[in-house]
Amino acid sequence: MNHDEFEAIAALDAVGAATAEEARSLAAHAESCDACRRARDEYAEAATLLARGLEPVLPPAEVRERIAGISEPSNIAEAEYRFSTWWLATAATLFLALWGWREIGIRVARERIATQQAEIHGLSEEKNRLAAQNEKLASIAGADTRTIALAGQEMSPLASARVFLDPTRRRAIVFFYNLPSNPTDKSYQLWIIRGDQPNPQSAGVFDVTASGNASISIDNLPVMTEIRALAVTLEPRGGAEQPTEKKFYVMGGMS
Repeated sequence: MNHDEFEAIAALDAVGAATAEEARSLAAHAESCDACRRARDEYAEAATLLARGLEPVLPPAEVRERIAGISEPSNIAEAEYRFSTWWLATAATLFLALWGWREIGIRVARERIATQQAEIHGLSEEKNRLAAQNEKLASIAGADTRTIALAGQEMSPLASARVFLDPTRRRAIVFFYNLPSNPTDKSYQLWIIRGDQPNPQSAGVFDVTASGNASISIDNLPVMTEIRALAVTLEPRGGAEQPTEKKFYVMGGMS
């Protein structure tokens, strides 16, 4: 038997409807199974504490049929038959109520677990966000951090940017100001112009808020001696392998 079958027997046993063989099997199994032992004890307790108006929950069909289904014996007195029918009907009613009580308890427990897991997930995400924020702050405030200004170019003369470059961690945090909001089908893309390579290297894409501000974090930077300048272009959504236009929005050298 599986756990569901033993739990069904536990509900039957609580209302006195389990056979002697079923009761023995349940007792033997419960000695080594904490879950079924708890179910048996909970059913026994609930049998004396059942309240009215429980939400009906159907048990397995084969168990319900065994409890509710009865054929009139031909070799017993009518009074005994009526009593047996009354008892089985009462046992069936109690069993259904017990089953519903158990299912409601399981449902509530599952909902509680799901809520707790969602809270843990949210706390974990917040922890990771704070850890990333602390790393950024460490790079900005580091003793070796260099601050570099990027100036607005032809496409956006009022724009500017400030770069906090941490050579120890090979990381840069860039804050942009007064950039025009990018269209939904476009992304701003930051480029590293290197002295040791002929083509710019993408440092990531970003969107600008309605206020014209944005920020981007760059990891695994080339060593400082290889970086000549940083520049920003407006590219198709998601970025491009190489700049598709020659006009920059902001740009600044590393000297």
